[in-house]
Formats: sequence, C-alpha cells, structure tokens
Amino acid sequence: MEIAGLKVERATPRVPAREPSILFIHGMWGGSWMWDNYLGFFAGRGYPCYALNLRGHHGSKAVADIGRVPFADYVMDVRGVVAALGDPILVGHSMGGLLVQKLAELGTPPAVVALTPAAPRGIFPLCTLELARLSLKHLHEFLLSRPITPTVGEADALLFGRIPPGDRRQAFERLVPESGRMTFDIAVKGVPVDARRVRSPMLVVAGHEDRITPAKMVRKIARKYGAEFRVYDAHAHMVLMEPGWETIAADIDAWLARVEKPVTREAR
Repeated sequence: MEIAGLKVERATPRVPAREPSILFIHGMWGGSWMWDNYLGFFAGRGYPCYALNLRGHHGSKAVADIGRVPFADYVMDVRGVVAALGDPILVGHSMGGLLVQKLAELGTPPAVVALTPAAPRGIFPLCTLELARLSLKHLHEFLLSRPITPTVGEADALLFGRIPPGDRRQAFERLVPESGRMTFDIAVKGVPVDARRVRSPMLVVAGHEDRITPAKMVRKIARKYGAEFRVYDAHAHMVLMEPGWETIAADIDAWLARVEKPVTREAR
C-alpha cells in the first residue's frame, strides 16, 4: 500500500484489534522486509502493524540521487506516515532508531522503542575499531554525498554477525544503496535531539555483540532520555532478524502492555 507517497507494508491483526497501531522504521540499507518477523508477531497480538520504506528504498518515493538525501528528508517521510496513521507507536532500528528519537522530540507518540539505535549529537558514534575503519574507507562517499553500499565482508562483520551463514547472502542481496549525505548528517554533524522535549515512554535495546552501535554507547542513549534499557546476550546489531528475536519481541510486547495499556476495538 502507499501512505504519504511511500511504499508501506501492512499486517492486519489476526485477533481482535488493539490500539494504537505500530509503525516500524528500518535502518541504513534496509527496508520494510527487515520487519517481516515483527509484523507477523505483533499482528498476531492484535496490533495493526505498518513497516515503511523510506524514500529511495525498495520502490518507495523516487529520488534523483540517493547519495544526496539528507536525514531531514527521512524525518519528513516518517512524519507523513505518522500523521496518516494517527499517532502510532514507533519502533525503529539502527538509523531508524535515531529517527524515532527525533520523532519523539517533535511529537508525543504513545510509546517509542529504539532497537540498537544510532546516536544523536553529543554521543560519539564511531566508538568501535570496525566502525572507524568502515568510516575511513567510505569517507569520500559521505563527504561528497555519494551512495554508500557495504561489501559482503563488511555486511557480515558489522550487520549479519549473528545471522546464520546460510541466510546472510539472501539478506545481503536485499540491501540497497544508502545516502552518503544522511551518513554525514549522523556521523559528522550529528542530529540534535532535545531530551527535555521527549515525554513518551521509551525502551532502548542493545545487543551485547553489536559492532555498529555497541551496548556501552546505546546505554548512553537510554540515559539521555531516562529510558528503560535492556541489553541482550548472544545478539548483535540485527536483533529483529537474528535467532532468538522472538524473546526480544515478546519483551517489547510485555513492555508496551505495561506502559501503554492498549484496548481492543471490541471493548470500545
């Protein structure tokens, strides 16, 4: 389906529908496909679920040059879908985790979940040797606003380390080029988020083996907002796809039930 000019996947509840709905927001190189597990899981628990594709990703709103898309355009994308859905719960992964932080500053979503999120301004993002090396290798791409695409080796080392080897190739082939300008905005300029304006309940999740957004950095993000923080052993960056993802999803579901207390439409 299309919402606010973007391609959006929808999962219809298989039990009496709860409110509000959930909007899932992918990270760099990704798309709505990364949320397949979560769409089925949360729809099975009654939530109307939506996973967007940001502009320039998987047939969503066309762009002239993906390399030149700024972070602010992605914020605009998410705000448009949020407005159309009527203030959903926001769940974001990686760069999408930074987007939900920004959306929590700009509005008051019912609840916010940031999975292995990118850091806002004031928290140094390049805090692992692997990430520093990757940034140096691709420096010209985000300084010159060119598309960035990881190699198989980079994806295996930084993204797919806890995904079974047999599944990595298929996941890699679904990655798309990402914006160098947006990467510059996050890694060099920094995206400011005023924590004083963030009033929504927030859960921040880290993977103990994450090499892109390591747990020690993600803990600082949680502290910035006074958010609940959880770190999961035997998980890396792709917590939404790795074996054992069901445990994390179930914990998110329980947390949402505690902080949001959704109601069913039948009860209204």
